[in-house]
Amino acid sequence: MTPDPELSTLAAAEIADLKKTVFALREALERAQADADEAVRQAVSLANADVVQLEATIGALRDDLQQWPLRRDDAVRLAMAPQFDEIKQLKDTIAALRDALELAQVAKEDALALARAQDHAEIMQLKATIQALRDQWQTALNPPTKAAP
Repeated sequence: MTPDPELSTLAAAEIADLKKTVFALREALERAQADADEAVRQAVSLANADVVQLEATIGALRDDLQQWPLRRDDAVRLAMAPQFDEIKQLKDTIAALRDALELAQVAKEDALALARAQDHAEIMQLKATIQALRDQWQTALNPPTKAAP
């Protein structure tokens, strides 16, 4: 039996369309991953900028503290208490920023996992569709023969 050129052309067109779909989905996945990576890079950049600023502030405060004479009485220590509170607040802020960065990383990983799961489900659906189309094509090419009564 010779293959029907029209069916071959239709099958080739269908395969080409499926390849284009797979290519488009792959590009969409890559764009989604790139967007997620960019969002993380921006979050890290903002966090790094805050850390740099806080480090500069801490450095400036440390320099100020080193300029003070080593021997102070209780009144000077009491006058320094607000600065110590500020350092504690800065350390607390640094810890909070570090926690926020970790949460952003976890959120990115969760988003990537979800995107991968969705892409996998879509790929599985496409594979099932391809198999169904192949089965239909095979059935069309080789119709079941009826047994003679």
